[in-house]
Amino acid sequence: MSAPLSQSRRWLAHPLALVVAILLIVVVATGSIGLRYWQERQATDLSLERGREVLETLDRLKTVISDVEAQRRGYLLTLDPTYLKAYGVSDESVRREAQALQMLVADDPLQGLRAGHLALTVTATLREIDELLKTAGTSGLAALAMIRSMDEIRSQIDQMVDHERFRLAGREARAEAFEQRWTWLIAGAVVLVVALAAAALALARLEAKRRREA
Repeated sequence: MSAPLSQSRRWLAHPLALVVAILLIVVVATGSIGLRYWQERQATDLSLERGREVLETLDRLKTVISDVEAQRRGYLLTLDPTYLKAYGVSDESVRREAQALQMLVADDPLQGLRAGHLALTVTATLREIDELLKTAGTSGLAALAMIRSMDEIRSQIDQMVDHERFRLAGREARAEAFEQRWTWLIAGAVVLVVALAAAALALARLEAKRRREA
């Protein structure tokens, strides 16, 4: 018990050393918090970027599906083969976007399930459309059937878009709140460091004056 008490008296007898020690502790703590903030900020930025990539992929997939529908419908209504290349898209481009979407949402159980179901729906629909292209005798009815199939795909895409926008808005709100807390923390740390530095300077002058008098 005597050793801690004697050490505390020693610190109290030298207030300048105590202030400097507190100042060093504050600097080290601020650096540690800064490192943690940087790591969390990196994770947040990556999450936001991933969410935006998902929305961009969904938008591209919806556009490609609309183009496929337009060219297939034009062919079924007119039986003109030029429509099949009018938009420069293919079944492979649709499947490629669907696979890219699955990879992007692999870490989200709900979106991953939806993306897998969407990929299966796209594959089945494209297969049905290919069959319609081979037997396009009643082109009007075939076109209507194809449109209904595409509407189901668009509905699934819209569900994923709504969910992803909701998640992205939540991430952005959390990132903004985290940024504000960090700003206040840094401001408080700066004020504390300046105050401790001023106290250390004042104590140093007082100690120097005391030594001169002694």
